[in-house]
Amino acid sequence: MEENKKFLNLNKRQVFNIFFVSILLILLYHLVRIFSPFIAPIFLAISFAIIFHPLNFFLRKKDFNPSLAAGLTTMSVFLTVIIPMLLFGWLLFKETRDIYPRTVAYLNQNTGINLTIRLPKILPVSEFDLKEIALKNVEDIQDKIIKSGTRILRNIFFIIVDFFVMIIMLFFIFRDGDKLLKWIIEITPMDPDHKYRILNQFYLTVIAVVKGLLLTAAIQGMAGGIGYYIAGAPSPVLLGMFTSFSAIIPFIGTSTVWIPLSLGMFIFESHISGIFIFLWGSLVVGLLDNVLRPILIGREAKLPVFLLFIGIFGGLRIYGPLGLFIGPILISMVMTFLQIYREHIAKTKFN
Repeated sequence: MEENKKFLNLNKRQVFNIFFVSILLILLYHLVRIFSPFIAPIFLAISFAIIFHPLNFFLRKKDFNPSLAAGLTTMSVFLTVIIPMLLFGWLLFKETRDIYPRTVAYLNQNTGINLTIRLPKILPVSEFDLKEIALKNVEDIQDKIIKSGTRILRNIFFIIVDFFVMIIMLFFIFRDGDKLLKWIIEITPMDPDHKYRILNQFYLTVIAVVKGLLLTAAIQGMAGGIGYYIAGAPSPVLLGMFTSFSAIIPFIGTSTVWIPLSLGMFIFESHISGIFIFLWGSLVVGLLDNVLRPILIGREAKLPVFLLFIGIFGGLRIYGPLGLFIGPILISMVMTFLQIYREHIAKTKFN
């Protein structure tokens, strides 16, 4: 009789556990779906929170109210990171947009060369009507703009929403992040040593990615400035600074500076200078990014360079710009879990 009661109690406990876990998984699934559109701003908020944590901690130690300290730290992120990036992006867009009309105007007015006469001789075409081609292209562009107007407005709206989500998330991480972290540690079913080890590796990897990104950008800027100086480009120091800023942008990076510059030097100054800047940018400045970044991140995060090399480029290919962070973090987390398995679980199982 007692055995039957124990069996019934055990069955009730199992039914409860299955029911509870099933409901929890369903809730978590829908919660992930709700949060999935905001993965990018949430991830950026977490990264900025880790980077600017020392400032927030310093303000807390100076007896600032938690909300005030969080607000001041969030404002610091906004002023020192976001505003400069937006200004640089706008300047880059403006300069790139104006390059073609300025080049045409210069050639037509200052060199006596009319593109409508020269282009038919340069390009391998039998009939060349520049005006007709230009009008057709303008008409096509106008048609595309009208058709995609709603989509462009929708994208702008979601960019603004993502920005505000990131700022709000950043504020609450600064204010309540310690409580949230403590809660996550408490509910995670792992040994305390393993929990702190995983969190520490996550922290080290984010810091390593940021340090690697900034240091690589600085070195690329210096290398670019040296090349611009050798080629006789105007304001090589300023152009080197622009190269450093542009190096942070994934995919296009420093090419947004040295390609227009090489074109301008080729047309306005010297063919040799233009070719030199193009080769210097593609073979020296561009390769520094691919070689240095995995080495610097690997040294800081204590991870194999060849895995990071694949992780960074694979992450960029799959996740876009966020892959620069996600790739190394995934590699570091997998390596940490495998080390924990090898040191504890595998030894216990096979010994």
